[in-house]
Amino acid sequence: MRNSILGRRRARKADRIAPDAQTRKYLLPRRELARSAMARIVIPVFFDYASSLCYIAWRIMRQLEPQLGFETLWKGVPIALRDARAKPGRALSETERQKVLMVAAETGIPVTPPRHWIDSNAALEGSELARDAGAFAAYHDAVFRAAFEQGIDIAEPSALDAIARAAGMDPDEFRAGLESRRMAERIEAHRAEADQFAALGYPTFILGEYPLIGIQPIETMRQMIARFIRLRQEEPQA
Repeated sequence: MRNSILGRRRARKADRIAPDAQTRKYLLPRRELARSAMARIVIPVFFDYASSLCYIAWRIMRQLEPQLGFETLWKGVPIALRDARAKPGRALSETERQKVLMVAAETGIPVTPPRHWIDSNAALEGSELARDAGAFAAYHDAVFRAAFEQGIDIAEPSALDAIARAAGMDPDEFRAGLESRRMAERIEAHRAEADQFAALGYPTFILGEYPLIGIQPIETMRQMIARFIRLRQEEPQA
């Protein structure tokens, strides 16, 4: 009798630890669904290193990414292609300066607008070289810091060489890539893609099929991105 009772107890314990084949058939899809729902959402952002507002957006997205668990896909498009007033070397007007300062005050992200529009072409092409080299994040962060925190002219090849080297890239390969304009075609592809989304402002966030142009205070951005992520995760899984 005692052995019979022990046997039934072991059987019940085994049932709790190892589900039968019929139960496992239903558990597996749920696990797959959970992994799918927890996959990182990717949010493309069209930007330019010449834009003070894109610097503000970078600062905000760096805070929100680890908090909300999404990934920002930065895609460079020279602002001068959109707006002739952003021609590299042209002095910022007082209206342009005040716009930047107003957004900085609204978002709580301090930034001093550059006196002249920045020539960002080489820096943008360099970001794609960095992406292929697995060093995009380090390069991207360093370029924004150099341009808007350290007052470094990111149009200077020596400045970009130093940034690439610090990001772990081969400086000779980096310089050769810039000189050959190897990534010019990819930057043009970004511009064409931005046109399809009517992404004409800086920055432009692509939330699904819809462009969100401009940058908002961090709490507003948090609410909009969190809602977008929630809706994406609630979509029926294929």
